[in-house]
Amino acid sequence: MGTASLEVPELITLTGNNNHLALPDVKRITDIRKFMDESKNINGSFEKLSEFILGQEQQCHDITKLLKEQVQIKMDALRQVKEDMLELQRQLKAPGASERFTKGHKVLVKFYDETEINEYEVPDALARYSLKMSSLYGEILALDSDVDYVAYLASIARVNKDYVEDWHRHEKIEKARKTVIKNKSAGDAK
Repeated sequence: MGTASLEVPELITLTGNNNHLALPDVKRITDIRKFMDESKNINGSFEKLSEFILGQEQQCHDITKLLKEQVQIKMDALRQVKEDMLELQRQLKAPGASERFTKGHKVLVKFYDETEINEYEVPDALARYSLKMSSLYGEILALDSDVDYVAYLASIARVNKDYVEDWHRHEKIEKARKTVIKNKSAGDAK
């Protein structure tokens, strides 16, 4: 078998979305000759195989970078929601808050990662903050899981790269050894 079979699922955060990051189809190479025979793009060339594997590893690193940027954006949004919620709670505990926040009084709620601004009564605003925090936390966990999965793919590509380099080095040594033996045999025959 040329590669260990492993289905490449989509990232958690992209399931059902129209967005799609092209994940490389990284599979563990266990038999290099069979892999090179099966691959349409390699054509038996070590250089093409090396470029292919390096490309897979680089693609994984690029996707990881994008996902980590998304995690940071979500973390910033979560931090802002927490600050806004705490500020509203501070205002509610401030002197004169009972007069200021009478029944029917609405507060503006704007989230860092949304363009819309809404007005809610205080209990509803606090509930919206709480829901938004839960939503962002779930998105951060999903993105973290995706980062881990793509890092796993990158590690497989790295293992493949090391395997291919070791195989190529061994093939060169073996070819040189056979040439020396052949030349020595030809010299002894004279």
